Amino acid sequence: MCTLKLVSMMTSVLRQATHYQPGLLTIAILLIGAVDYLTGPDIGFSLFYMVPIAWSGWRLSSRISLRLALLASVMWLASELGWRGVNPVSLWNGLTRVGIYVAIALLTSRIRLDQYELMALNNRLKELLAEEQHLARIDALTGLANRRSFLDEVRRAIECSGQTGEPFALAYIDIDRFKTLNDRFGQLRGDALLRSIGEMIQARLHPGDVAARIGGDDFGVLFNQCAEGASGERAAHLHNGLSQILKEDRFPGLGISIGVVSFAAPRLAPDVLIDHADAAMSCAKARGGNSIYSIAITPAEADGLSARS
Repeated sequence: MCTLKLVSMMTSVLRQATHYQPGLLTIAILLIGAVDYLTGPDIGFSLFYMVPIAWSGWRLSSRISLRLALLASVMWLASELGWRGVNPVSLWNGLTRVGIYVAIALLTSRIRLDQYELMALNNRLKELLAEEQHLARIDALTGLANRRSFLDEVRRAIECSGQTGEPFALAYIDIDRFKTLNDRFGQLRGDALLRSIGEMIQARLHPGDVAARIGGDDFGVLFNQCAEGASGERAAHLHNGLSQILKEDRFPGLGISIGVVSFAAPRLAPDVLIDHADAAMSCAKARGGNSIYSIAITPAEADGLSARS
């Protein structure tokens, strides 16, 4: 509570200081002019006038900085004429002071504006880069993760399983006879079905699970912290929802084949695990399709596969 009050007080002081800065800078130039006159013509104070001009151009605005530049020129000229009287050299030097101080005011203001523009451009570039990186990991058609992103998620699951011993599972989903649909009704109808499949998979995921479109009509699902029995139940839940889509959209002859492989602390590469899930899906197809084929690979079996690979 005290910290919030202190921050509030500091913010208020800073706002008030900003409000009074033009007046304080004006007083500073007047004081510099007075000291310039009192010290005589042999000691120059031209550089000191530049400080409040540059400060106002950088921190405030070009309008305030130009006013201070004109005031500084008048103060310098008044000091000069007070000692030397009116003469062409002093008038010329006064005119050059006007040019120098105005140039400083404009340059510092311009640099300040350029800095803000560069900061805004840099922030925009960061946003575009983040968006590009995000899009590079997303399947454009379905909005699910793509194969590259899915491999990274599987890699993290392998590392986590190796540390905790928690099992996980991969499901490989394929639409039976999808090519027939594309050939008969066209790619647009096929793309619409793929989007619907992706939405249904996403809607039926458990917290922590990851879905991806691996390519074509193939989808992958990572069941994190999921034993063999639970993975079969989750796959069946997905299969029911996806089959309902085919039924509602009246796609006769199509089916959903799912291969599920459960792992516990496997020391295998992510793409190898996906290949095993793909092989399990092929077994589901070999049994007539529109079914689920589920297996579990024990740590010992995974080590044997790793040694052979």
